[in-house]
Order: sequence, then C-alpha cells, then structure tokens
Amino acid sequence: MEDLQRDTTAQIRAAVENFFERNKIKHRPFDEHDVASAAYSVETKFKHTGIFFHAHKDKLLIRIVIPLHAGEEERLKVAEFLLRANYGLQIGCFDFDFDDGEISYRVSMFCGEEDFAPPTCEQIDYAVNIGLNMIEQYGDALFKVLFGLVEPEDAIDDAEKDD
Repeated sequence: MEDLQRDTTAQIRAAVENFFERNKIKHRPFDEHDVASAAYSVETKFKHTGIFFHAHKDKLLIRIVIPLHAGEEERLKVAEFLLRANYGLQIGCFDFDFDDGEISYRVSMFCGEEDFAPPTCEQIDYAVNIGLNMIEQYGDALFKVLFGLVEPEDAIDDAEKDD
C-alpha cells in the first residue's frame, strides 16, 4: 500500500514538474513534504502571489497565497468578504486562517484512486489560471477591506460589477 501511495504521489509530482518545464516557470522543486512553489505576477495592488503545489497520493492541491495577512481587528470583515466572494464560485474557493490572518485561494484536482490518472499540463494550467483570475478579480477589493477603506458588501459589489 505504501508503494502505491509513493508511486501516485511521484506521478503527480512529475506532472507538475512537466508543467513547470513546458511553461518555463521558475520554481522551487518539491520538498520533503511534497510541496513545490512558484511566484506569479498579478494585476492587483499587491503585484505578486505565491503558488504552492501540494502533491498527495490521490490529488493535487494548488494554493495561491496572497502576500498580505489580515490583522486581528480586520479578520471578521475579511471573513465576511471572502464568504461573499465564495458564494457561487464553481471551481475553487478562498480560504482564511483566523489564527494568523493568512488568505489564499484553493483549487483541488482529484486524480482518482482505482482509476488514478495524474493531471495533465492543460488541467494544471487551467487550475492555476482559475486561481490567478480570482485573485485578480477580488484582490483589489480585498485590499480595500483589509485596510478599512470599504465595507465587505460594497467591495464585493465592486469586484463583481463586470460579471
């Protein structure tokens, strides 16, 4: 059973490495925890974000971490904003760590158990682009909520006005 777990995890890792090579993406290779990372530019006030690729035996988890943390005073408003943003999303969701204020966007790709198939470059690219698009769509509105410039409901209205 352990061999099967390591084999499928290795296949997911190889798929992500292939994605990096094919797209010529500078990255940190997988570590002992089966996590690789890359930095991406985004069209937001915070300009960049880190993407973490977590390889598991049956899935690839992609986390796009926003380089700002919510202070204790802002956490309830940020949580409200993120819950409003999550409503209706079909692929992925925003995550929020109430303990330290970390904000991220998560996309999980199930690869199967009995009918295991590692993700393709196209699937990984799609998941990354979904996450980056969500960061860009909601990032500046989130920034305004983080700094107390606007209320969460108004920020969501602004972020979603072109939908």
